[in-house]
Amino acid sequence: MNVQELKQSNILSISLDQAHRVFEMIVSLPDDTRCKLMAWNDDGIELTVRIGALNLHYRADLGELEGISVVNNVLVMEGDFGDMEIEAANVVVEKLK
Repeated sequence: MNVQELKQSNILSISLDQAHRVFEMIVSLPDDTRCKLMAWNDDGIELTVRIGALNLHYRADLGELEGISVVNNVLVMEGDFGDMEIEAANVVVEKLK
């Protein structure tokens, strides 16, 4: 699944492990399909994460994922939560049941 298919989805959770080696985001697509976005490096090297803005509030979801792309191994995301970039060798989207 292409990361572009996640545009306009609702973010349900964002997770970055303490060692900064694995990033995960769970989203709900407009048709209620849930997907997991994952980013990591093969060699276990720490992910470089840049947060331009962060705006998280307690509510049913974390807002809309308004834009997402991967260019030169950099995952770029922006939405109601703010914006962030993650340098990662691997970026994968999988549908959840």
